[in-house]
Amino acid sequence: MNRAAEVLGFLRGRRDHVSGAFMASRLNITRTAVWKVLKQLEQMGYTFERLKGRGYRLTGSPDRLYPWEVGRHLDTKFVGRELIYRDSVDSTNGVAFELALAGCAEGTCVVAEAQSAGRGRLQRTWHSPYGKNLYLSCVLRPALHPSEVHPLTFISSLAVYDTLASEGLEPRLKWPNDVLIDGRKVSGTLIELSCEADRVRFVVIGIGLNVNMADMNAEIADKATSLLIVSRKPFERTRICGMLLGNLERYYEMVRSQGVGRVCRSWEERAGIRGAYMEITQMGRTYRGVSEGIDSDGAVLLREKGAVTRVIAGDVST
Repeated sequence: MNRAAEVLGFLRGRRDHVSGAFMASRLNITRTAVWKVLKQLEQMGYTFERLKGRGYRLTGSPDRLYPWEVGRHLDTKFVGRELIYRDSVDSTNGVAFELALAGCAEGTCVVAEAQSAGRGRLQRTWHSPYGKNLYLSCVLRPALHPSEVHPLTFISSLAVYDTLASEGLEPRLKWPNDVLIDGRKVSGTLIELSCEADRVRFVVIGIGLNVNMADMNAEIADKATSLLIVSRKPFERTRICGMLLGNLERYYEMVRSQGVGRVCRSWEERAGIRGAYMEITQMGRTYRGVSEGIDSDGAVLLREKGAVTRVIAGDVST
């Protein structure tokens, strides 16, 4: 834990003031060092009341995804325990990919307040305004063959689904990796990986979740939404982030202990996809039929004209 988090630990949740001398003695640093930490925290958006002879009292905290703030809501063994915070990046996936190449620990996550080049599936743009949503990417190192990677997209959408359901919302899963509320997209996943012929070196799971956006760009207003829009109230992003990472670890552990087929079954059950009519467009071709569920590699089993077709990727309309 860094000094900022340690100092905040003395101040958070207290109505009385805490002296600089007390914090310095407990942290085994000088009072000047404590003062410097407090000045740094002020620059980061925290506010304090100072009373001569009594010390400091925390009066306000910024809405920022600082690691120590997310950590207050984190109950995981390894996912998010190394949390890299950036004010703005091109793409959290890009930062996480470079960290993975450099050998970062499994579970390392990157979070950012904004992305200048956020990406979704098929190189689509992910609108990423500052300080409103969750943009995060997690590095995983699963012991999987490259052919087994596709179902990992399900663990992120399931993690989002459970997080939103626990908040009293009614999400719906859309194949392959979207989460919807009221028929509009609230979250999506982008998976990127590095692999050899017979093994996966690492996977980067990028998740975008619209949290406190009040307005959408005109080009996505009819097909995207946010938690704020559907619930008419703002959400504490650090809490949502901590819950989401906990759910992500839980489903990843399911993959590691029970295999990708088990997470496919969980996704299929949550999505209620069996028996649903689907139209899936893949590379210019449209498949139309009734779903018979999800195969063990994440493909949709689509019955059309009496035969079952496996569709591994595409855009869905129902």
